[in-house]
Amino acid sequence: MRKILAIIVALVMLMALPTLALAQEPARYNLASAQGNKDLKVTLGGEATGMIYFYNIDGNRITHISLEVSQAPSDWQVEIQPPVGEIQVEIGGTIVTVTENLHVEPSEVLLQEPESVPQGMVCITVPNRGYALAKAANIIIRVPESEGIGTKADITVSAVAEWLGQTGAAAINQARDFNFSFEVVSEMPGGEEKIIEEHGTMEIIGRWLPAIIAAVIAVLAAVLIPRLVRRRRG
Repeated sequence: MRKILAIIVALVMLMALPTLALAQEPARYNLASAQGNKDLKVTLGGEATGMIYFYNIDGNRITHISLEVSQAPSDWQVEIQPPVGEIQVEIGGTIVTVTENLHVEPSEVLLQEPESVPQGMVCITVPNRGYALAKAANIIIRVPESEGIGTKADITVSAVAEWLGQTGAAAINQARDFNFSFEVVSEMPGGEEKIIEEHGTMEIIGRWLPAIIAAVIAVLAAVLIPRLVRRRRG
């Protein structure tokens, strides 16, 4: 009986070792990001979207990210998606409220691009390493109709990442700026072809028929009348 109990205790301890090792593993904080096209064009009254991607392949703690517009023309509209909101996080048995736009959980580098990705995530290329699952932030810019063509403007989006400690308070945070340059351009040439008015051949002839008849009569009169006059005199 004692041998059986000893074996059970040993198995329980072996199963608990990975959890204990993870709990004792030094915290690694990672704010990894990638930015899409930095130079964008937008039409009068139109909108353009800049992209920022966040991933977490070198950390072992969840990264909570807040975004805000720190520089933009006063009359331009700048929208960040996803918007800021609150989530409930459990840490050390305590429920904590965190304000964020998005968060990224620790993940691993992928050697091959996956055929499918989880909902709400995208797959990006990590230079010299492979692929990673990331979350995207959309920076949507809307330009007023009154803006002048050729106007250029810089927009800065500031990101603040934070990681929670065992008490639920922010243990550490890190800030990073993302800069975009926008140029206002005219509408692209071309567009849908529309027929304003259509005329068939018979319709054109019908419209001009009275004038044609009058011209023919005038010509005939100019030719025939002198001949008739000459015959009578002769």
